Amino acid sequence: MTHHEVPGAVIKVTELVGSSTESFSDAVRRATKAASRTIRNIRGVEVVSSTADVGEDGEIVLYKVNVKLAFAVEGTAED
Repeated sequence: MTHHEVPGAVIKVTELVGSSTESFSDAVRRATKAASRTIRNIRGVEVVSSTADVGEDGEIVLYKVNVKLAFAVEGTAED
């Protein structure tokens, strides 16, 4: 994962699972958007894995992604 370098910053990485009935991309967007409500300074996202639930008719009914979000810890970047 590229952490969009911030000189002197400490970067923390947290792992989440996002889901969507629309697509894998939408699941990534939803996970990132939800995390941004409580985590500031998000610098990057890495998709670690993706899976899907399949309905009885053989169609995908739920897209799921395991993502790692990187964010700068406040007060650690050099000015």
